[in-house]
Amino acid sequence: MGWYMDKKEYIIIYDNFLTKIKSLEGEGALGLDKIHEAILLCRLKLSKLKKYTVLNTFKNKEEEIAFYKKYKGEILLHLIYFEELRNIEMQYPELSITAQKNYITRRENKIKKFFKKHDYLVQYVKLNMTNLDELFFTIKPLNESWQICNETYHTDPTFYTNHDLLIAKIKAFKKLLDFLKMRYNALEKFLKYGKPIDSGKTLHWTGSQTELTELIYALYVSKTINNGKADIKEISTQFESLFNIKLNDIYRTFSDIKYRQKSTTKFLDEITTNLKEEIEKTYR
Repeated sequence: MGWYMDKKEYIIIYDNFLTKIKSLEGEGALGLDKIHEAILLCRLKLSKLKKYTVLNTFKNKEEEIAFYKKYKGEILLHLIYFEELRNIEMQYPELSITAQKNYITRRENKIKKFFKKHDYLVQYVKLNMTNLDELFFTIKPLNESWQICNETYHTDPTFYTNHDLLIAKIKAFKKLLDFLKMRYNALEKFLKYGKPIDSGKTLHWTGSQTELTELIYALYVSKTINNGKADIKEISTQFESLFNIKLNDIYRTFSDIKYRQKSTTKFLDEITTNLKEEIEKTYR
């Protein structure tokens, strides 16, 4: 209990941030006013976290790593994401769909070059590795690895670790790449169907990631998508795009499902029961 009370202040800051940012993102397509609001929110919360580190010390490396990796890291990646998104919206061409598609492709290629340059860290993030966390997420004197980012507005050596900015940038760019793909697909659909896509009415998965994983694997083993030729990665990517969600290590989640002590198909059982009840209503 004592540890929780010591850290309660920055946990509250983080939880408050998540509530507000999810509310903003849940509104669908964001205009520049909402993007600016999100940026101000991120900066405010980072400022509060910085104040916390000035007034408090971490009891051990584990606490310090958790702070910079999870709590600060999540807010920082959103700040980078929304700042990049603002630049995209301000520079986005309006003359033709071809110009828009070319612009999106250029932005995607720029992100892919960044990923290629920092491939070792991209893999570290993708595989949820932790063996270098002490090096990456604890405060140390500046060195060359920290200066890789070269972001002049994030250069406080008392609040930025060796790699927290760079790793946050990788995560932010992954989120940005998903956004660019979604917008490109919307343009493709516009060309195909001849009508605008209402990006303001985005569907959101409001269940748990475990429940969605159950559904994805059920469709996969049923072989009802592409005659059974679509793999888990392809199916999960489509669901991520459809429901505006990022699935964290779907393979590990499925492994956890397999070793449940109770029902291994809890979500599927529930929706089956709900569907049967709905069908029975029509005959009452």
